[in-house]
Amino acid sequence: MDITNTIIGIALSLTIIIPIYLINSNVKKKRNQVLKVLNEISSNRNEKFSEVDLWNNSFGIGLKNDELNFLGKNETSEFKETINLNEVKKCLMIKTNKTGQEPKSNHDIVKLSLHLEFKNQKNLNLIFFEASPSHFIVGEEMRIAKKWQELISSMI
Repeated sequence: MDITNTIIGIALSLTIIIPIYLINSNVKKKRNQVLKVLNEISSNRNEKFSEVDLWNNSFGIGLKNDELNFLGKNETSEFKETINLNEVKKCLMIKTNKTGQEPKSNHDIVKLSLHLEFKNQKNLNLIFFEASPSHFIVGEEMRIAKKWQELISSMI
């Protein structure tokens, strides 16, 4: 009787543990790939990031000294950018709704980006979130964008 219960207990435990392990290893593998690409676009590959954030298994932003590296991937395109923060004049967080205006709540956000204004009058938007059929509610992107807007603003 005890052997039967033990076997059933082990089988049930394995049916729970194995999927969790597989999902965790898959997420870790994707995050490492994003970190690898983020490091590849950096001009100084031998140095480690002093600050880095990865989200949605396809977005990442990292800081090495005064160099900002950004990677964003969606179903149709990939966006890689290396930015010298000494050239940035202003950093703003931009939230837009379906009509292109400032949303009244976070549930109405369809696009979230950091808008960088450079000293040479050039502008750049780093998109942190864009609504799609597979990803339609802003989540951790808001916290990460706010963190990086404050970090970049404090460095310029």
